[in-house]
Amino acid sequence: MSQYVEIVRQKSESQRDLKMKLLQVGSENMWMVAYESIVDWEETILYIWNSGIAPEASYSDICSRLTGKEWSPEAMDELLQGQAVFIDAGGRHAFSFQGKLNTLTRAVSRPENESMPYAPAIAFMEPLATNIGILRKMINSPSLTAEGFQFTGVGNKEASLIYLTEHVDQELLQQVKSALQKTSGKAIHNGQELMQIFGYNRLELLAPYYKTEVPSQAVSSMTNGRVLLMMDGEPVAYVLPLIFSDFIALEWDKQFPLLIMLALRFLRLVSLLVALLTPGLYVALVSVNPETLRIELALSIATSRIGIPLPTFLEMLLLLIISEISIEATQRLPKSIAGANTVIGGIVLGTAIVEAKLVSSLVIIVLSASVTANFAFPNYLNTLVIRVMRCVIVVLSGIFGIYGLFAAFLAICLYACSIQRFGIPFMSFLASRKLGQ
Repeated sequence: MSQYVEIVRQKSESQRDLKMKLLQVGSENMWMVAYESIVDWEETILYIWNSGIAPEASYSDICSRLTGKEWSPEAMDELLQGQAVFIDAGGRHAFSFQGKLNTLTRAVSRPENESMPYAPAIAFMEPLATNIGILRKMINSPSLTAEGFQFTGVGNKEASLIYLTEHVDQELLQQVKSALQKTSGKAIHNGQELMQIFGYNRLELLAPYYKTEVPSQAVSSMTNGRVLLMMDGEPVAYVLPLIFSDFIALEWDKQFPLLIMLALRFLRLVSLLVALLTPGLYVALVSVNPETLRIELALSIATSRIGIPLPTFLEMLLLLIISEISIEATQRLPKSIAGANTVIGGIVLGTAIVEAKLVSSLVIIVLSASVTANFAFPNYLNTLVIRVMRCVIVVLSGIFGIYGLFAAFLAICLYACSIQRFGIPFMSFLASRKLGQ
C-alpha cells in the first residue's frame, strides 16, 4: 500500500470522523480524504464533478481545476480548516483543496437546560459528526482526538470518546477505553446501562459522569484532563468523571474578576448547605430539640403553630412531597403551561394551605428557601441527588433531632470523600493528585 494512504489510514484509527474514499476523477483513480464532521462529502463530490474536469484529465490538470496545492501528511492540520485532499493511486503525490463545509441539520439554538448570560448561543445537536465538528471549530487543535466506538443491540449506536492528547489524564483514559472496548458489543439505551458499562452499580446515588449541552463547558473539562463520551442521537456530552466542583463551578465564572468568581462559587456552596440542611434543621429544632432555641424564638414559633393539627415532621414531609410533585410537573409541561402550574402550585396552594391552618407559615418560608437554593447549582441534573438526600435528612431529624441531622450530614460527607471514579476522587480538589498530571 502507498505511503501516504497508509499514514492516513493509521491516523483514521484514532479519528473516527476522518474519512477516505477511492474516486475516479478524470483519468486517475484517487483517494479523497477529509473530516466528515467538517466537510460535506456529497456537496464536495458534486463540486468536483461540476468543476469541468475532462475524462482524460491528468493529475496536474485535476489539481489546477480544483485550485489545489501540494500536500503531505505533515500538513494534516489543514484538514481541520475544511480542506479535502486527493492522493494519487501510487501514493507519492497529493494535493489539497477547499471542501464544501457541513451545514447543520437544524438551526443552532441556545442551551435550554444550562442558561448562562452572554454565553455563546450554541448547544450540542443530535448528529454525532456535527457535535465533533462543533468541538473542532471551538478548539481548533490537532491534539483533539475522537475515537470511535459502536454499541450494538436492537439497533447500533455510534459513539465517540473525545479528549485532548496533551491534557488528558492517561490513567483515566486507559480505564475508560478499557471499559468501552470490553462492552462495545452491548446495547445501551439509558444512563443505568451506561453506569453498568463503566462497572458501577445502578443503585449508586452519584453517576460517574455528568451531562452538558454547552460546548464551552465540555472543552473546559477536556483542558482540565477529563474525557467526553458522545453518542449519536443525543444532544449532550457525557463528561467523565463527575467531581464535586461540577456542583459549584462553571467555566463561565471565569468571565468575571477572580474575587467575583470566588464569591459566586462560595454562594453556590452556601446554597448547597441551605438546600440540604434547612428543612431537617427546622424539624429537629422545633419538634425534637426546642430547648436549644432562644426563648423569644421558641415563643414566636409556638405562636405561629397555634391551631396546626399536624406535627412539624409531617408538615415538612407533606410539603416536601408536594413541592417535588410541582417541580416534576413543571419540568415535563410545555413552557406555555409550566408558568400557570407554578402560580397554582406555588402561590395559590401555598397561600390556601396556610390559611386553612394545615401548616404554619414558617414551614412555607423554610421550604421555599431550601427549594430556591436547590436551583442555584450549575446543572439541573446535579440537583436531583440533593433532593433525595434532603428527604433522608428530614426523616432522620424528625426521629433523632439534632443528633440525626449531624449524623446524616457526616454520613453524606464520608460517602462523598470515599467515592472514586476511574481512580480519581470525587472530592478531587482536596487531593494532591490533579487531573492531567
